[in-house]
Amino acid sequence: MSIKTVFDSINKDWLIETRRDLHKIPELDFQLPRTIAYVTHILDELGIKYRVGVGKSGIVADIEGQDKDKTIALRADMDALPILECSSKGYKSTIDGQMHACGHDVHTAILLGVGKALSENREVLPCNVRLIFQPAEETSGGALPMIEDGCLEGVDAIYGLHVDPTIECGVVGIKYGAYCASSTDVKIEIEGKSCHGAYPSQGVDAIVTACSIITSLQSIISRNIDSRDSAVLSLGKINGGDKENIVAQRVVASGTLRTLSNDVKVRAKERIKEMVENSAKAYGAVGKVSYADGYSALVNHDEYVDIVKANAKELLGEKGVYEKKLANMGVEDFAYYVEKVPGAFFNLGVGNISKGIVAPLHNDKFDIDEDSLELGVKLQVLNIFSTYKKLTSNCQ
Repeated sequence: MSIKTVFDSINKDWLIETRRDLHKIPELDFQLPRTIAYVTHILDELGIKYRVGVGKSGIVADIEGQDKDKTIALRADMDALPILECSSKGYKSTIDGQMHACGHDVHTAILLGVGKALSENREVLPCNVRLIFQPAEETSGGALPMIEDGCLEGVDAIYGLHVDPTIECGVVGIKYGAYCASSTDVKIEIEGKSCHGAYPSQGVDAIVTACSIITSLQSIISRNIDSRDSAVLSLGKINGGDKENIVAQRVVASGTLRTLSNDVKVRAKERIKEMVENSAKAYGAVGKVSYADGYSALVNHDEYVDIVKANAKELLGEKGVYEKKLANMGVEDFAYYVEKVPGAFFNLGVGNISKGIVAPLHNDKFDIDEDSLELGVKLQVLNIFSTYKKLTSNCQ
Protein backbone atom coordinates (compact mmCIF):
# COMPACT_ATOMS: atom_id res chain seq x y z
CA MET A 1 0.00 0.00 0.00
CA SER A 2 1.34 3.45 -0.87
CA ILE A 3 0.69 4.98 2.58
CA LYS A 4 2.49 2.07 4.26
CA THR A 5 5.51 2.79 2.06
CA VAL A 6 5.53 6.38 3.27
CA PHE A 7 5.05 5.33 6.90
CA ASP A 8 7.94 2.86 6.68
CA SER A 9 10.28 5.67 5.66
CA ILE A 10 9.50 7.84 8.71
CA ASN A 11 12.57 8.03 10.95
CA LYS A 12 11.61 8.71 14.57
CA ASP A 13 15.19 9.42 15.68
CA TRP A 14 15.60 11.96 12.86
CA LEU A 15 12.40 13.70 13.95
CA ILE A 16 13.55 13.90 17.57
CA GLU A 17 16.96 15.25 16.58
CA THR A 18 15.39 17.82 14.24
CA ARG A 19 12.96 19.03 16.88
CA ARG A 20 15.74 19.32 19.47
CA ASP A 21 17.97 21.24 17.06
CA LEU A 22 15.13 23.70 16.45
CA HIS A 23 14.38 23.95 20.15
CA LYS A 24 17.91 25.17 20.77
CA ILE A 25 17.57 28.15 18.41
CA PRO A 26 14.30 29.93 19.23
CA GLU A 27 13.81 33.22 17.39
CA LEU A 28 11.10 35.85 17.51
CA ASP A 29 8.61 37.49 15.19
CA PHE A 30 9.91 37.88 11.60
CA GLN A 31 13.57 37.75 12.66
CA LEU A 32 14.34 34.06 12.09
CA PRO A 33 17.76 33.82 10.34
CA ARG A 34 19.03 30.70 12.14
CA THR A 35 15.69 28.91 11.87
CA ILE A 36 15.40 29.71 8.17
CA ALA A 37 18.97 28.52 7.55
CA TYR A 38 18.23 25.25 9.37
CA VAL A 39 14.96 24.59 7.53
CA THR A 40 16.32 25.42 4.09
CA HIS A 41 19.42 23.27 4.69
CA ILE A 42 17.16 20.26 5.26
CA LEU A 43 15.01 21.13 2.24
CA ASP A 44 18.18 21.29 0.15
CA GLU A 45 19.25 17.87 1.42
CA LEU A 46 15.84 16.46 0.51
CA GLY A 47 15.85 18.03 -2.94
CA ILE A 48 12.66 19.97 -2.27
CA LYS A 49 12.22 23.23 -4.18
CA TYR A 50 11.36 26.27 -2.08
CA ARG A 51 11.06 30.06 -1.95
CA VAL A 52 12.42 32.13 0.93
CA GLY A 53 11.19 35.58 1.98
CA VAL A 54 7.52 34.87 1.38
CA GLY A 55 5.62 37.27 3.64
CA LYS A 56 8.90 38.85 4.77
CA SER A 57 10.57 35.73 6.19
CA GLY A 58 8.39 32.73 5.44
CA ILE A 59 9.32 29.67 3.40
CA VAL A 60 7.11 27.94 0.83
CA ALA A 61 8.26 24.52 -0.35
CA ASP A 62 6.60 22.39 -3.04
CA ILE A 63 6.73 18.64 -3.62
CA GLU A 64 5.38 17.57 -6.98
CA GLY A 65 2.99 14.61 -7.02
CA GLN A 66 1.31 12.53 -9.69
CA ASP A 67 -1.70 14.83 -10.19
CA LYS A 68 -0.24 18.24 -11.07
CA ASP A 69 -3.65 19.91 -10.88
CA LYS A 70 -4.28 19.30 -7.18
CA THR A 71 -2.30 20.85 -4.31
CA ILE A 72 -2.79 20.27 -0.60
CA ALA A 73 -0.98 22.55 1.84
CA LEU A 74 0.27 22.05 5.38
CA ARG A 75 1.31 24.96 7.59
CA ALA A 76 3.74 25.20 10.50
CA ASP A 77 4.63 28.33 12.45
CA MET A 78 8.33 28.82 13.25
CA ASP A 79 8.62 31.67 15.78
CA ALA A 80 9.21 31.43 19.53
CA LEU A 81 8.40 33.44 22.65
CA PRO A 82 10.36 35.92 24.81
CA ILE A 83 10.55 33.49 27.77
CA LEU A 84 13.63 32.38 29.71
CA GLU A 85 13.62 28.58 29.64
CA CYS A 86 13.87 26.72 32.94
CA SER A 87 15.40 23.38 31.97
CA SER A 88 18.49 21.26 32.49
CA LYS A 89 17.96 19.22 29.33
CA GLY A 90 20.67 19.09 26.71
CA TYR A 91 18.43 20.63 24.07
CA LYS A 92 17.37 23.68 26.09
CA SER A 93 17.39 27.10 24.42
CA THR A 94 20.80 28.52 23.62
CA ILE A 95 19.38 32.05 23.34
CA ASP A 96 18.79 33.77 26.67
CA GLY A 97 15.27 35.03 27.18
CA GLN A 98 13.85 33.18 24.17
CA MET A 99 12.14 29.80 24.14
CA HIS A 100 9.94 27.55 22.04
CA ALA A 101 7.34 27.53 24.79
CA CYS A 102 4.40 27.13 22.42
CA GLY A 103 5.68 24.14 20.46
CA HIS A 104 6.42 25.80 17.14
CA ASP A 105 9.67 23.82 17.02
CA VAL A 106 7.46 20.71 17.08
CA HIS A 107 5.24 22.04 14.30
CA THR A 108 8.27 22.81 12.13
CA ALA A 109 9.91 19.44 12.79
CA ILE A 110 6.70 17.60 11.90
CA LEU A 111 6.33 19.57 8.67
CA LEU A 112 9.94 18.79 7.76
CA GLY A 113 9.24 15.15 8.63
CA VAL A 114 6.27 15.11 6.26
CA GLY A 115 8.45 16.68 3.58
CA LYS A 116 11.15 14.06 4.11
CA ALA A 117 8.74 11.11 4.00
CA LEU A 118 6.92 12.35 0.90
CA SER A 119 9.99 13.50 -1.03
CA GLU A 120 11.52 10.06 -0.57
CA ASN A 121 8.36 8.45 -1.95
CA ARG A 122 7.32 10.79 -4.74
CA GLU A 123 6.24 7.88 -6.93
CA VAL A 124 3.28 7.18 -4.59
CA LEU A 125 2.41 10.80 -3.83
CA PRO A 126 -1.03 11.36 -5.41
CA CYS A 127 -0.86 15.16 -5.75
CA ASN A 128 1.26 18.22 -5.12
CA VAL A 129 2.01 19.08 -1.49
CA ARG A 130 2.91 22.58 -0.32
CA LEU A 131 4.78 23.08 2.93
CA ILE A 132 4.20 26.54 4.45
CA PHE A 133 6.71 27.58 7.12
CA GLN A 134 5.30 30.75 8.69
CA PRO A 135 6.88 33.47 10.87
CA ALA A 136 5.31 35.76 13.48
CA GLU A 137 2.27 33.79 14.62
CA GLU A 138 2.93 34.94 18.18
CA THR A 139 3.13 38.64 17.31
CA SER A 140 1.55 40.65 14.51
CA GLY A 141 0.75 37.61 12.38
CA GLY A 142 2.69 36.11 9.49
CA ALA A 143 -0.24 34.42 7.76
CA LEU A 144 -1.63 37.46 5.93
CA PRO A 145 1.75 38.62 4.54
CA MET A 146 2.39 35.09 3.26
CA ILE A 147 -1.06 34.89 1.67
CA GLU A 148 -0.51 38.29 0.06
CA ASP A 149 2.75 36.91 -1.35
CA GLY A 150 0.88 34.02 -2.97
CA CYS A 151 1.45 31.07 -0.63
CA LEU A 152 -2.09 29.80 -1.29
CA GLU A 153 -2.06 30.16 -5.06
CA GLY A 154 -3.24 26.89 -6.57
CA VAL A 155 -3.97 25.35 -3.16
CA ASP A 156 -7.14 23.24 -2.90
CA ALA A 157 -7.11 22.51 0.85
CA ILE A 158 -4.98 23.18 3.92
CA TYR A 159 -4.30 21.68 7.35
CA GLY A 160 -2.59 23.02 10.44
CA LEU A 161 -1.87 21.45 13.79
CA HIS A 162 -0.99 22.80 17.21
CA VAL A 163 0.47 20.86 20.11
CA ASP A 164 -1.66 20.61 23.25
CA PRO A 165 -0.05 19.50 26.54
CA THR A 166 -3.47 19.16 28.18
CA ILE A 167 -4.11 16.19 25.85
CA GLU A 168 -2.11 13.00 26.34
CA CYS A 169 0.26 11.85 23.62
CA GLY A 170 -1.63 9.41 21.41
CA VAL A 171 -4.78 11.52 21.31
CA VAL A 172 -5.83 14.12 18.72
CA GLY A 173 -8.10 17.03 19.59
CA ILE A 174 -10.66 18.21 17.04
CA LYS A 175 -13.23 21.00 17.01
CA TYR A 176 -16.05 21.48 14.53
CA GLY A 177 -16.99 25.00 13.49
CA ALA A 178 -15.47 27.92 15.36
CA TYR A 179 -12.11 26.93 16.84
CA CYS A 180 -10.66 30.30 17.91
CA ALA A 181 -12.05 33.78 18.43
CA SER A 182 -11.43 36.99 16.54
CA SER A 183 -9.73 39.83 18.38
CA THR A 184 -10.46 43.56 18.17
CA ASP A 185 -8.69 46.26 20.16
CA VAL A 186 -11.16 48.73 21.67
CA LYS A 187 -10.29 52.29 22.73
CA ILE A 188 -12.85 54.44 24.54
CA GLU A 189 -12.26 58.17 25.05
CA ILE A 190 -14.42 60.29 27.36
CA GLU A 191 -14.08 64.09 27.25
CA GLY A 192 -15.65 66.05 30.10
CA LYS A 193 -14.90 69.41 31.70
CA SER A 194 -12.47 69.89 34.57
CA CYS A 195 -13.19 72.03 37.63
CA HIS A 196 -12.34 72.26 41.31
CA GLY A 197 -13.22 69.09 43.23
CA ALA A 198 -15.12 71.16 45.78
CA TYR A 199 -17.57 72.36 43.13
CA PRO A 200 -18.20 69.38 40.77
CA SER A 201 -21.41 70.91 39.47
CA GLN A 202 -19.28 73.42 37.56
CA GLY A 203 -17.70 70.68 35.44
CA VAL A 204 -18.42 67.35 33.77
CA ASP A 205 -16.74 64.44 35.55
CA ALA A 206 -15.12 62.15 32.97
CA ILE A 207 -14.34 59.53 35.63
CA VAL A 208 -17.94 59.20 36.82
CA THR A 209 -19.06 59.06 33.18
CA ALA A 210 -16.47 56.43 32.28
CA CYS A 211 -17.29 54.26 35.31
CA SER A 212 -20.96 54.21 34.39
CA ILE A 213 -20.19 53.39 30.76
CA ILE A 214 -17.71 50.61 31.57
CA THR A 215 -20.19 48.92 33.90
CA SER A 216 -23.04 49.27 31.43
CA LEU A 217 -21.02 47.87 28.52
CA GLN A 218 -21.11 44.38 30.05
CA SER A 219 -24.87 44.33 29.43
CA ILE A 220 -24.09 44.14 25.72
CA ILE A 221 -22.81 40.58 26.22
CA SER A 222 -25.75 39.52 28.40
CA ARG A 223 -28.58 41.41 26.68
CA ASN A 224 -27.59 42.22 23.08
CA ILE A 225 -25.74 39.06 22.04
CA ASP A 226 -27.68 35.85 21.47
CA SER A 227 -27.03 33.57 24.47
CA ARG A 228 -26.08 30.79 22.05
CA ASP A 229 -23.25 32.90 20.65
CA SER A 230 -20.01 33.89 22.37
CA ALA A 231 -18.45 37.29 22.98
CA VAL A 232 -16.05 38.68 25.55
CA LEU A 233 -15.36 42.36 26.20
CA SER A 234 -12.47 42.98 28.58
CA LEU A 235 -11.27 46.49 29.34
CA GLY A 236 -7.89 45.99 30.96
CA LYS A 237 -6.53 49.53 31.07
CA ILE A 238 -7.91 52.90 32.19
CA ASN A 239 -6.24 56.29 32.58
CA GLY A 240 -7.74 59.57 33.68
CA GLY A 241 -7.41 62.60 35.88
CA ASP A 242 -4.53 64.90 36.81
CA LYS A 243 -4.88 65.63 40.53
CA GLU A 244 -6.87 64.43 43.52
CA ASN A 245 -8.88 67.65 43.97
CA ILE A 246 -9.63 68.31 40.29
CA VAL A 247 -12.64 66.84 38.50
CA ALA A 248 -11.17 64.83 35.63
CA GLN A 249 -11.61 66.20 32.14
CA ARG A 250 -10.46 63.13 30.19
CA VAL A 251 -10.49 59.36 30.60
CA VAL A 252 -9.18 56.75 28.18
CA ALA A 253 -10.04 53.06 28.60
CA SER A 254 -8.85 50.26 26.36
CA GLY A 255 -9.22 46.53 26.01
CA THR A 256 -10.26 43.76 23.65
CA LEU A 257 -13.41 42.38 22.10
CA ARG A 258 -13.39 38.69 21.19
CA THR A 259 -16.09 36.90 19.21
CA LEU A 260 -16.54 33.64 17.32
CA SER A 261 -18.31 35.07 14.28
CA ASN A 262 -18.10 38.19 12.17
CA ASP A 263 -21.82 38.92 12.59
CA VAL A 264 -21.48 39.01 16.37
CA LYS A 265 -18.39 41.19 16.11
CA VAL A 266 -20.22 43.73 13.91
CA ARG A 267 -23.22 43.79 16.24
CA ALA A 268 -21.09 44.20 19.38
CA LYS A 269 -19.05 47.02 17.85
CA GLU A 270 -22.22 48.87 16.87
CA ARG A 271 -23.68 48.58 20.38
CA ILE A 272 -20.44 49.63 22.08
CA LYS A 273 -20.33 52.75 19.91
CA GLU A 274 -23.98 53.59 20.58
CA MET A 275 -23.66 53.08 24.31
CA VAL A 276 -20.45 55.08 24.70
CA GLU A 277 -21.68 58.03 22.65
CA ASN A 278 -25.18 58.19 24.09
CA SER A 279 -24.27 57.48 27.71
CA ALA A 280 -21.54 60.11 27.61
CA LYS A 281 -24.02 62.59 26.18
CA ALA A 282 -26.44 61.86 29.05
CA TYR A 283 -23.71 62.93 31.48
CA GLY A 284 -22.89 66.02 29.46
CA ALA A 285 -19.62 64.55 28.17
CA VAL A 286 -18.44 63.46 24.73
CA GLY A 287 -17.68 59.79 24.12
CA LYS A 288 -15.72 58.30 21.23
CA VAL A 289 -14.80 54.72 20.34
CA SER A 290 -12.15 53.47 17.94
CA TYR A 291 -11.36 49.91 16.87
CA ALA A 292 -8.35 48.07 15.52
CA ASP A 293 -9.27 44.62 14.22
CA GLY A 294 -6.75 41.87 14.92
CA TYR A 295 -7.04 38.25 13.84
CA SER A 296 -10.27 36.90 12.36
CA ALA A 297 -12.13 34.04 14.00
CA LEU A 298 -10.78 30.64 13.02
CA VAL A 299 -13.72 28.63 11.70
CA ASN A 300 -12.99 25.09 10.57
CA HIS A 301 -14.62 23.48 7.55
CA ASP A 302 -16.51 20.57 9.07
CA GLU A 303 -15.99 18.12 6.21
CA TYR A 304 -12.23 18.51 6.64
CA VAL A 305 -12.52 18.01 10.39
CA ASP A 306 -14.29 14.76 9.46
CA ILE A 307 -11.15 13.74 7.55
CA VAL A 308 -8.87 14.45 10.53
CA LYS A 309 -11.25 12.58 12.84
CA ALA A 310 -11.42 9.50 10.61
CA ASN A 311 -7.66 9.42 10.12
CA ALA A 312 -6.93 9.87 13.83
CA LYS A 313 -9.21 6.93 14.59
CA GLU A 314 -7.50 4.85 11.92
CA LEU A 315 -4.09 5.70 13.34
CA LEU A 316 -4.84 5.71 17.07
CA GLY A 317 -8.11 3.85 17.57
CA GLU A 318 -11.47 5.02 18.86
CA LYS A 319 -9.95 6.49 22.02
CA GLY A 320 -7.45 8.48 19.97
CA VAL A 321 -9.88 11.34 19.27
CA TYR A 322 -10.99 14.00 21.73
CA GLU A 323 -13.77 16.19 20.38
CA LYS A 324 -13.72 19.66 21.95
CA LYS A 325 -17.11 21.22 22.59
CA LEU A 326 -15.95 24.72 23.52
CA ALA A 327 -14.06 27.13 21.30
CA ASN A 328 -10.85 28.80 22.37
CA MET A 329 -11.38 32.52 23.00
CA GLY A 330 -7.71 33.14 22.19
CA VAL A 331 -6.63 33.88 18.62
CA GLU A 332 -4.75 32.01 15.89
CA ASP A 333 -3.85 33.43 12.47
CA PHE A 334 -4.42 30.09 10.73
CA ALA A 335 -7.87 31.69 10.49
CA TYR A 336 -6.78 33.58 7.38
CA TYR A 337 -5.85 30.40 5.51
CA VAL A 338 -9.24 28.75 6.03
CA GLU A 339 -10.95 31.97 5.00
CA LYS A 340 -9.35 31.52 1.58
CA VAL A 341 -9.36 27.73 1.08
CA PRO A 342 -11.14 24.88 2.86
CA GLY A 343 -9.31 23.07 5.63
CA ALA A 344 -9.01 22.28 9.30
CA PHE A 345 -6.94 23.13 12.36
CA PHE A 346 -6.53 20.49 15.06
CA ASN A 347 -4.56 19.63 18.19
CA LEU A 348 -1.86 17.03 18.65
CA GLY A 349 -1.64 15.68 22.18
CA VAL A 350 1.90 15.99 23.57
CA GLY A 351 1.36 15.65 27.32
CA ASN A 352 2.29 12.62 29.39
CA ILE A 353 1.44 12.61 33.08
CA SER A 354 3.43 9.44 33.78
CA LYS A 355 6.56 11.08 32.35
CA GLY A 356 5.94 14.33 34.20
CA ILE A 357 5.26 16.24 30.97
CA VAL A 358 2.46 18.47 32.20
CA ALA A 359 3.62 22.10 31.87
CA PRO A 360 1.17 24.31 29.93
CA LEU A 361 1.87 26.30 26.79
CA HIS A 362 3.77 29.59 27.26
CA ASN A 363 5.42 28.17 30.41
CA ASP A 364 9.17 28.19 31.05
CA LYS A 365 9.10 24.42 31.73
CA PHE A 366 7.07 23.46 28.65
CA ASP A 367 8.16 20.25 26.92
CA ILE A 368 6.58 17.41 24.94
CA ASP A 369 6.40 13.65 24.79
CA GLU A 370 8.55 13.16 21.69
CA ASP A 371 6.54 10.08 20.65
CA SER A 372 4.04 12.64 19.36
CA LEU A 373 6.36 13.70 16.53
CA GLU A 374 5.96 10.48 14.55
CA LEU A 375 2.22 10.48 15.16
CA GLY A 376 1.96 14.06 13.86
CA VAL A 377 3.80 13.15 10.64
CA LYS A 378 1.67 10.06 10.05
CA LEU A 379 -1.58 11.92 10.63
CA GLN A 380 -0.67 14.71 8.21
CA VAL A 381 0.32 12.13 5.59
CA LEU A 382 -3.05 10.42 6.01
CA ASN A 383 -4.77 13.80 5.73
CA ILE A 384 -3.06 14.44 2.39
CA PHE A 385 -4.04 11.08 0.90
CA SER A 386 -7.61 11.24 2.21
CA THR A 387 -8.11 14.82 1.08
CA TYR A 388 -6.91 14.05 -2.42
CA LYS A 389 -9.45 11.21 -2.55
CA LYS A 390 -12.18 13.63 -1.44
CA LEU A 391 -11.17 16.29 -3.95
CA THR A 392 -11.08 13.88 -6.88
CA SER A 393 -14.28 12.06 -5.93
CA ASN A 394 -16.06 15.45 -5.85
CA CYS A 395 -14.89 16.08 -9.40
CA GLN A 396 -16.33 12.87 -10.77
